Amino acid sequence: MSALQSSFFDKIAAQGIPLALWSSIMSVGGGLGEIFVNQDARMHIAAEHALPELLEAHKRSKVLSNLLLLISGTSGLLAYQQTKDKYWLIGSGLMFAGVPYGVLVENPVADQLKFLTLDARSEKAKKLMSSWGGIQIGKLALAAGGATLFYWFARR
Repeated sequence: MSALQSSFFDKIAAQGIPLALWSSIMSVGGGLGEIFVNQDARMHIAAEHALPELLEAHKRSKVLSNLLLLISGTSGLLAYQQTKDKYWLIGSGLMFAGVPYGVLVENPVADQLKFLTLDARSEKAKKLMSSWGGIQIGKLALAAGGATLFYWFARR
């Protein structure tokens, strides 16, 4: 690796703590917006309109939310490299855990809802739509846990 590349990567690694803080805050903010704005609005409109909106919003947001979680987790690893404080690893683990949570919990529900778009008024569709907020709370809890650890140990 050339000296220029090494210097560039060293500069990025030196920004681990601020990057971990900002990206985790953005992850938490996105989760709060999904729960308190989008999900609340979906629960107050007709199911035949809410279901396609949820599926479209999920398709758009899953890439961004997973990217923020990966950036936060990686930044936490860089912060650990700087500080050698193991709590950065725990925070990183919480941030990284949001990605498989999305794959194993969110995506199967979204896939079930895709098949119910023609029958959006069914009880199963209503039950899955109602459970979506709880699913998002789980992902938010992981991000908030990681962000809290990042913030707490950045202040030390």
